[in-house]
Amino acid sequence: MSKGESQPAAARPSASVATLLPQEMPSASAAPVKKPVPEGAPKWKSIPKEQNGFYVVLDGLCSKLAAARAGKDVVMHYGGESMYGNERTGYASFIALRDDGLESIGDPSISSPTGVAGQSLDDFWIADSTGSRSSEGAVLHRYTKGQWKTYAKDQTNLHAWVDGGIIGTLGFAAHNGEVWVEGSTTKPPAALYDQLWFPALSAFPTGEVLVIARKTDDSGARDGPLIARSWAPGKKVVEQSLAKLSPPGSPWAQLYEVAPDEVYVVLEDRILRWDGSSFHALGATKGGAKIKLVRRAASDDVWVLTETGALQRITKDAAAAPIATPEPVAGLDGVDRGAAWIVGASGKLYKRDGDAWKEMPLAPPAFSVQKTAKAKQIVVAAPDDVLVVAAYWEKGLGWKEQELHWMLLRTKPVKETLRCNEPDPENNNIHIGRGFQSWPPMATAECATPFVVLARRSNAIKKEDEWPRLRKTLGDVTLVEFTSGDRTFVGTKAKDLDAAKKIADLATKSDRLRPEIVCGDPDAKRTIPAAKE
Repeated sequence: MSKGESQPAAARPSASVATLLPQEMPSASAAPVKKPVPEGAPKWKSIPKEQNGFYVVLDGLCSKLAAARAGKDVVMHYGGESMYGNERTGYASFIALRDDGLESIGDPSISSPTGVAGQSLDDFWIADSTGSRSSEGAVLHRYTKGQWKTYAKDQTNLHAWVDGGIIGTLGFAAHNGEVWVEGSTTKPPAALYDQLWFPALSAFPTGEVLVIARKTDDSGARDGPLIARSWAPGKKVVEQSLAKLSPPGSPWAQLYEVAPDEVYVVLEDRILRWDGSSFHALGATKGGAKIKLVRRAASDDVWVLTETGALQRITKDAAAAPIATPEPVAGLDGVDRGAAWIVGASGKLYKRDGDAWKEMPLAPPAFSVQKTAKAKQIVVAAPDDVLVVAAYWEKGLGWKEQELHWMLLRTKPVKETLRCNEPDPENNNIHIGRGFQSWPPMATAECATPFVVLARRSNAIKKEDEWPRLRKTLGDVTLVEFTSGDRTFVGTKAKDLDAAKKIADLATKSDRLRPEIVCGDPDAKRTIPAAKE
């Protein structure tokens, strides 16, 4: 979410590489207490109810919805450019996940978010990769003190750095992927990365840095030995060879960082451990399976997800042990927090229960006729605060095509379920909206205020009309125009659910609309009487 000439595949930072945050292991006797969020008067919004242990936080046209960590906090984002036909495209939106729900943090013009890092929701950085081979063609954004700042920087591999700065490695613009720093006066010396071919990077806000790569010679050959270099402010660069610990012809490393004295180095099927001064071999996977993802359970004790979707546990004093799972695994998190969760390849969600896995059904979508969804990502912020990104195909009453919708679930109560904003109707097939809006739940037979949302007005067209095609189609129906988020909608009240369905069905017979029958009473921006004969 590239253009131009790309790096060698092995040189690109893996999407599975993630910063692991040290956490105290929770007490087994500490049962999480869920406090309900106070409810306001029902009108044009949704107050989420707990269903299957989850609350729906966000739902709708949230293409490429994902969660990213900034320190101990979580930043949500959706949108961005896409190469896939079933994903909408456009600038991405970024949203802060607060204790009681979501908060808008602005919409910088980011087309392809490739990394998030920082100290907290109030001070973090976002990389926007344009695919350009020039550093002026890429953009780095910082959100701090409620403001956005932009820097020209071709960046990958973001890590929080000293004094709120950011450190990373150059991707396209530098021949060897040199280390760079932005937003801090503390900068590592060039000797840290000199003659290294696209170094893998681990760095900490305290200033410790570790890079691992193959050396290049004066002719530019990149088949030199695999080496590691470490540095910290006020100290000299220390170089160590990894030749004895790495397999012959080892590719680029992946680094998983926990603390300056605990970094795990993945070399295909084996793991090394950096203790702050030296390396030791932790172990290798059973059967030589290549490692896709690492999650720490304790010091020198990690769970790994292999490229074939299997889980194994690797410890210093024992051979790798397979961890049985109900199906191939697509996602893993929470091991370091004493609450292991996995996403199955089928989209089912499971929680570790003793030595077994318990399937955890998802809450149904909030703004959909569908009742099920498939999990795509799991993030365990705390044992009692689990986030799930899920997706489903929506096809409402009278819709001509189905739509790929996304939603965010959370085990903690939130004050409101929000909906991703929509694009202009003329761009509805491929584009995406920005930000989010309030939206009421889908209507049931018990709803006392059924309302049929019929159409959206384009923000690109400033002229208001009287919705002549709708009035002609519907006949003796009073239309209500209202706003939600940054969009103007039009619809009509109905006496009951059956009457609402008839209106929706009639509206779609002669026009390409996506009506929705909701349970709510919008504040009318204006009322348009029924068309006269």
